[in-house]
Amino acid sequence: MKNFLLTVLLLVSCVSFIIAGQLYWQKKIDDTVKQAMAEAPKQEAIENESKLMKYAAQLPSEVQNKIKNAIHTNHPVRLVIVGSKAISSSEKSWPALFKNELESTYGQQVFEVVVKEYGDMTTKEALEANVDKEIIDAKPDILLWESFLLNNNGVIEIEDTLQQIDTIIQNIQSALPDVTVMLQPPHPIYNATYYPTQVEELKTFAKEKGYTYLDHWKAWPDYKSEELNDVVNENTDLPNERGHQLWADFLINYFIAK
Repeated sequence: MKNFLLTVLLLVSCVSFIIAGQLYWQKKIDDTVKQAMAEAPKQEAIENESKLMKYAAQLPSEVQNKIKNAIHTNHPVRLVIVGSKAISSSEKSWPALFKNELESTYGQQVFEVVVKEYGDMTTKEALEANVDKEIIDAKPDILLWESFLLNNNGVIEIEDTLQQIDTIIQNIQSALPDVTVMLQPPHPIYNATYYPTQVEELKTFAKEKGYTYLDHWKAWPDYKSEELNDVVNENTDLPNERGHQLWADFLINYFIAK
């Protein structure tokens, strides 16, 4: 009888040990699965950030930091594009094409693009109309300004133009000290005389002041070449559809490293 009881106790102990072991390992497996499930979104987020930051490789470090912050916080970088009538409101204008590509590449939560078009306004008129305050109210993280240089051509001396541009930017930076300023010239026009020299002076000015200068003229046919008339309308001196695409492609290639 004693042997029988011992055998039963031994069997019970063995079964209890096996069950306890199974429960222990099942808990370990469950914990491992839960941990893996918890870490998966983090790993996915890390991989997504790495992919997006590769696209930003050509941008200034301060812009890269703004993009990284936007990825982490889901609070997009506010990119305000300011320019003359060369901006156009068409869906095939360079700002629209550029905006679409940014959103397609980076997603909806990285860039918020705002376009402000000022027609034939000169820099002098912009100061008088308090355009700087309008830009401040738009709260840009990045200001991409096509600087009305063509509107000023033949109306305002380049020295005065650059001083007015500087005043507008200083007013904006005083209110928004963290804003990144990017300057770009308007488009080239065929066989211009003084205008190309003024564009070079704008480029020098931007370099001296430490502003990013987007030299998209490199992407256009030479202004002395009749090929320019294939992308700029001879009658209006405004970019045609091909010209807008060319301009957009330059900015896309800068903001999105392939």
